[in-house]
Amino acid sequence: MELIWKELPGERIIYTGVSQGTVEGGIPLPEGRSAKEILSYTGEVVISSSSAREGEIAIEGVVRIDLICMDDKVFAFTSSAPFTHRIAAGGVREGMRAEVQAALQSLEINKGEGGITLNAVADINAMVTASGGAKVLDGISGIEDGEQQRQELTLYERAGESRGSFRLREEIEAPFATEVLYSEVHGALRDVSPGKDGICLEGTLYISALVQSRTGAMSQLSQAIPFTQTVDGEALTPMWGEVRVSGCQVRGAEDFGVVIADVELTYRTWGRAGGRSDAVTDTFSPTVPFNCTHGLIRTSSYCGLSTQRQSISENVMIPDGMPEAARVVYATARPMVTSYGIENGVLTAEGLLFTRILYTAESGCIFAFNEDIPFSVNMEAQGATDAMIYGVAAASAAGGGRSVELNCTLILIADLYCTGGFEAVTGIEECPQRPPHQGITVYFASAGDTLYSIAREYNTSRANLLRMNDLPEILQGGERVAFMG
Repeated sequence: MELIWKELPGERIIYTGVSQGTVEGGIPLPEGRSAKEILSYTGEVVISSSSAREGEIAIEGVVRIDLICMDDKVFAFTSSAPFTHRIAAGGVREGMRAEVQAALQSLEINKGEGGITLNAVADINAMVTASGGAKVLDGISGIEDGEQQRQELTLYERAGESRGSFRLREEIEAPFATEVLYSEVHGALRDVSPGKDGICLEGTLYISALVQSRTGAMSQLSQAIPFTQTVDGEALTPMWGEVRVSGCQVRGAEDFGVVIADVELTYRTWGRAGGRSDAVTDTFSPTVPFNCTHGLIRTSSYCGLSTQRQSISENVMIPDGMPEAARVVYATARPMVTSYGIENGVLTAEGLLFTRILYTAESGCIFAFNEDIPFSVNMEAQGATDAMIYGVAAASAAGGGRSVELNCTLILIADLYCTGGFEAVTGIEECPQRPPHQGITVYFASAGDTLYSIAREYNTSRANLLRMNDLPEILQGGERVAFMG
């Protein structure tokens, strides 16, 4: 006899886990500036590479920090600190696929004697998979009366990945703005579809800028701008994709009464390949004695990308001890997912929006305070059991007195997987011949019995059971099964 093997589609899960990385150090100020006061700061972890190595996952990137400070005037700048991290991961080998999502769990920016210091903690979710699925038994040749128990599977893996970048230039009407002091730009896709000349990306740019008028008055300019872009890549159905802002310049054009945003976006698109398959989970022969050896096969089937946009409005009170607001100047928000669960095809993600609000008092002085706002978002996750989630947010605020109205647009993006495992036959070994069963046997089935399980128990064949019975493969319990030995 000869064992016949096959390779399952999908991917094998080699490692899943969470880790934390820290970044500490100083942040250099722009030349000629001093930070008498830090009005606002926000940040994000930007992963530039994640790779599987022998027994570990290597991660490289930066923690990017955006700060709004004041010396004699308000000024803003962006700085970054290198971020490297290693995760010990048994079984991981060079060339495997490492998927990593990172988010800031905490971010502290302090003003010290030597300048500004950074202390950040990043939460890292990592999953390593090996492509090509798993090698499992598909059958045994040379045995005419072999019986098999098989498990049906639906397994998909990512396929047709394309990467690239493109630039967008947008003009926002702002006749009052003479200077842009600070800006935030986020991008999110609404749809990815095959087009005539490539892949069509439809999405939205969320632009928020702290602008200043000729009289020195500061205010927030917020705009959501839809875009459509055709990019190169393999057109597949279905398709998913994501965009990230890799560079931007937002500047005022006073003579034209507009603010101009030049944005560079990097994109990634992909589809999936695979489908229905099956594997032998047990096998025997009534005439050829052998035992099966079994092993746990862990699988990961890719379910796609789910994106959910949610508007959040909150009436925020100014903390006691701080003066009333005459006018809101700027608001910013950073999301962090703290927990999630998937049930009945719906992913529920819960977390916090870390917001910062700048306002002027009647005295003309600028004040700032934080407000942490909880959120709960439901997302489509049909067929998924696990996810890797990240989010972006845009914020604006208005009002005065002891409270302000904060409005946030939260966008959560979840990469969805169906992870699981099953016991498959990994080999066979010789064993003594079982004595043949003699005479007529009458067996009353229990719930969960199958024709295969009864045939294996009595070392006979399904065909023999069906000679005297008209029964389905899966029995309900109580059925009478009669057969000759």
